[in-house]
Amino acid sequence: MFETTMKGRHDESIDIIKFVAVFLIINSHADICYPKYSILATGGAIGDCAFLFVSGFTLFRGELKRFDNYYRRRISRIFPSVISCCAVTTLLSRFFDMGEVKGFFDYDFINAIMIYYVLLYLVRRFMMKRIEWVIGGGILITLLVYVFWFPYKYETSSKGIYGITTLFRWIPYFSMMLMGAMVGLKKETMCFSFKWDCIKAVLCLSLFYGIQMMAKFYPSIAPLQIITVFFLAGIVYYVYKCFNADIFMRLYYTRMGNWTIMAIGGLCLESYLIQFTIITDKWNFLFPFNIPIVILMVLLAAYIVRCIARIFIQTFRTEDFEWRKVFVLK
Repeated sequence: MFETTMKGRHDESIDIIKFVAVFLIINSHADICYPKYSILATGGAIGDCAFLFVSGFTLFRGELKRFDNYYRRRISRIFPSVISCCAVTTLLSRFFDMGEVKGFFDYDFINAIMIYYVLLYLVRRFMMKRIEWVIGGGILITLLVYVFWFPYKYETSSKGIYGITTLFRWIPYFSMMLMGAMVGLKKETMCFSFKWDCIKAVLCLSLFYGIQMMAKFYPSIAPLQIITVFFLAGIVYYVYKCFNADIFMRLYYTRMGNWTIMAIGGLCLESYLIQFTIITDKWNFLFPFNIPIVILMVLLAAYIVRCIARIFIQTFRTEDFEWRKVFVLK
């Protein structure tokens, strides 16, 4: 029953979400590019959850393979790009004064999703008909860990629930991945209303940022930031529903629209990996035009990383090189 639903046609709105996620993730790490407005360097939590939502949605499509083959495909998609990124960043740091250089195991997002892939396989293999219960269990664990363990309840800085110094955020994010899977399973029975879905998305967005802003001014309510996790899920869910509207489908199927969405959305992983090295404040004298310059630099570097990763993959195959598949943008 569930498998039939998931084997439907290609979902264009998923490509659009990936496209948007790329810019959100890059922007959230570009705080040094905003001389006096670092508060605008935001959207990372939304971008991360959008990426996980997409992963959960797509990974439940098609035939369920044996675990070793399933996990090998995940490794072959992720780690050639990680290896290529490490090589490129090392080279850049050697010859240029570039930004942060990360090691092979320094990407906490990659470490998290590799664990998620194992859990997702187990859910699909044994708990397909109870996926709502699994999501509920993830929410319960999140709340318990937050109440009894999380030490930064009053923090609104980088140590907060969406900060880079704690692994707490990866616990509720798995539920975001499961939400994507559940939406894929149930899409055929979902109702879409562009007007109301947009209103709900804006409402969730306002509450997500509103509560966090209030916590900065009134530290006593900072522990209530855990509520924003639910609004974060709402943002991703309702934005996905909005992207199913005809206006976005018409844009998607224009020649330039399709090419742009597919080319940039396809660099979602690589742009996350390489951005830490590329983002720089050297162009800040051009603000605000430095922002698109840095974004373009990240996308170009991400494309190079992906090409090297594809060469790396093809090198260890017995078939001849297929150079078109190396350099194709989509």
